[in-house]
Amino acid sequence: MSAKRDLSPESSASPRTLGSILQAAAAIAIAASALLLTGCFEQEETQTASFPETKLECLSTAVPNSFVIEWTDGSRTVARGWTREEFTREVFEPMQDEIRFVEQDQRVQLHPFTQVESTEAQDHFQAQWSPEQYGQLLVGADQVWAQGVRGSGVLVAVVDSGMDRTHPMLAPRLYTNAREVASNGIDDDQNGYIDDVQGYNFFAESGVFGDASGHGTHVGGIIAADHSQNGIAGMAPAAQLLPLGFMSPEGSGSIGDAVLAIEYAAQQGAKVINASWGGAPCSTSLQKMIRDAGEKGVLFIAAAGNSGISLDNYPEYPAAFSLANQLTVGASTSRDYTAGFSNYSYNFVNLFAPGSNINSTYPGARTAILSGTSMAAPFVSGAAALLFSDRPRATPQQIRQALLAGVDQGGFAATSRGRLNVRKSLDEIRRLVAP
Repeated sequence: MSAKRDLSPESSASPRTLGSILQAAAAIAIAASALLLTGCFEQEETQTASFPETKLECLSTAVPNSFVIEWTDGSRTVARGWTREEFTREVFEPMQDEIRFVEQDQRVQLHPFTQVESTEAQDHFQAQWSPEQYGQLLVGADQVWAQGVRGSGVLVAVVDSGMDRTHPMLAPRLYTNAREVASNGIDDDQNGYIDDVQGYNFFAESGVFGDASGHGTHVGGIIAADHSQNGIAGMAPAAQLLPLGFMSPEGSGSIGDAVLAIEYAAQQGAKVINASWGGAPCSTSLQKMIRDAGEKGVLFIAAAGNSGISLDNYPEYPAAFSLANQLTVGASTSRDYTAGFSNYSYNFVNLFAPGSNINSTYPGARTAILSGTSMAAPFVSGAAALLFSDRPRATPQQIRQALLAGVDQGGFAATSRGRLNVRKSLDEIRRLVAP
């Protein structure tokens, strides 16, 4: 596992320092490799390494003095603190032989969400099927649980704002990195991340984190809240959650940190990644990272966004990447209609799932009722975990096919024209893949 994480002029603790890179380049004399041109999804190869100017339409979301690098060994780093001129002179030009791809970093945001109320968790412990728990029944999750399919053995990464890892409905479901010793300040497993025992926060660069916005905690509960607490019924209650924060407390993050989080999730063995965020108009790095994660067996679930617009006319990413290992999810209501806030598209949105007035876990041992495609995406992530647990040999493409084939048709503006039905999707994956 690569330990290359960060490259900056101020950081002497970076796993990939300038000196070590130059020594490696001199020692192994790698032949010059082509650098993919960056911009708005251009992937044209050239014989000479190139670092083009950021395109005009990408400037408004560009992160100043931050560059995402893919190295020839397939690992990624983020170089921060360099001006473009400094980066070109000090990093790009002397290290072209080791660089495969580079582009300027971009900003993304958590999708806005609406909070109806927040309550003490114990008030809901005896109300598992309250009106705000309609989604699990609507998509047939209870019929899947009745067959003993509950997500066991499947790791789901929540790349988001973080997570309240002390929440009584989430704590039993958290993944633990057994190769790391908690709170000793040492990178025990030598993967470049210190104290990453139960996830990592790439924004804070720390294994010690919570969830200032509550967004990631709510998403995590929809996916895998523990049923033994008699509270929120997570879609895949036996799955494990890997919380990976990359957002600031205000809900803003960078593509560079998202790429590192996705890379980390794939390295840890996640089968599903939930991404309830987006907005960057230009990021080949993100597109490539999602595709590469698919080659490691990862299904990537993206939220469609909450602007009530067609992604055909106003694409945002990652929702509109349309990759073979990706599903993009719009939000439906308890009456099984498209939520008014949900983005839609017959080309880029694949299916809909409940996303209006969803009750789930919230920081401080509470629950909250939120609305957004951010809530719809984790229904599909949890459904994917259920299918993976029943058919561990299935590929992301087969799980994707089963989820789309199993939808309930309802005139939704999506490629499938339907809304998630995990019970029918379970039947479909059993038809596609032998036990």
